[in-house]
Amino acid sequence: MLSNEQDNTAFLAPNVHQEKRNLCTKLSLFDVFAFVPVPVFSPGKHSSFRSLCFSIILFFVMVIYAITTLYGFIHNNVPKTSQQNHSIDNKSFDMPEIAMTFIPDMSYGVSVVDKSYYSVSISQGVLYKGLYKKREEEILGTNYKCEPDWLPKMNFSSFLCPEKMGVLEGNLFTSDEFKFIKVDFLTCKNGTDPNVVCQSQETINKILSQGRFFLFINHDDDFYGSEVSGFKALFYHPHLDYNQKYEIYLENKISKKDPDYFHSFKSQKKTALFYKKEKTYFSSLVPGQENVLLTVWLRLNEEESQQNLQPSTIMEVLGHWGALWSVLLTTLGLYFWKFNRNSFYKKNPNWENFGTFTKTKKDIYQNDTSMVL
Repeated sequence: MLSNEQDNTAFLAPNVHQEKRNLCTKLSLFDVFAFVPVPVFSPGKHSSFRSLCFSIILFFVMVIYAITTLYGFIHNNVPKTSQQNHSIDNKSFDMPEIAMTFIPDMSYGVSVVDKSYYSVSISQGVLYKGLYKKREEEILGTNYKCEPDWLPKMNFSSFLCPEKMGVLEGNLFTSDEFKFIKVDFLTCKNGTDPNVVCQSQETINKILSQGRFFLFINHDDDFYGSEVSGFKALFYHPHLDYNQKYEIYLENKISKKDPDYFHSFKSQKKTALFYKKEKTYFSSLVPGQENVLLTVWLRLNEEESQQNLQPSTIMEVLGHWGALWSVLLTTLGLYFWKFNRNSFYKKNPNWENFGTFTKTKKDIYQNDTSMVL
């Protein structure tokens, strides 16, 4: 007779084997590289330890890839860019905000806005198309105590700005009306303004010979974001012997961003004027206007640029996941289909010729006359 311990072992052994068999069957369900042609009544036999491990590794690779690409898509979706240039034609824009000041000594950086030294005239100019071009100018006025809120805190103690805003329009050679802004820097001249008594010419010449005239042009800081400065700073050194003329080209920039169907579902379009380039001219002082030392024109550039931004869409991200999954699954699947098949037939040689020695009912009935129907 068997002892009680032997009886328990004999009784528990089938249950242990059954539990292991059930566990292997459950784990084999996660094997995406299983040998499919094996009959379903042979559970767990079509899966191998190697293919199961690679199935789990493939699952974790796809999860990690999905998390990293989704994080990059949400936080750092860098769009593809393309740029096109178009003629400005007859488009019209409000002039950008501008501010000016004069620094007599660069070492200190303290600005001086005083009509007894100099004055600034700001006007709107219009040039009409035709053989005999007609030119008109309208004074916009100058505010000598303005406080532009778009400029950061600097050593400049005071600024001057236009009292009214002008318009920039068209191209100099092709538009019916070409509109520009003209800024004249003038030394003080007695009799021009009855409320102002000019400093001595020696004092004016001294301050001008050491100083710089600054012009600030406001830019749309929301156009590019916080990475780009919100203004353009230009400075000029007035000369007493000749007149300097500067032509500043402002380019209209258009930014069009396509939706990514996660953060946005509509196209976003922004437009703003930015400093493009500058041309310099020198001429002799005009008789009767010897106090006009420096002239700055603001005009539109002949072409405008459009930047198209195309970020990756959520559908493209999902497509990348599917493409990677297909490549890995196909590559590993071709290997494990053969590996699992050979492994299974090596352990179960009878299954390889399954069906070769089977007979149909008709053959059995014809060959075995003892069969009773």
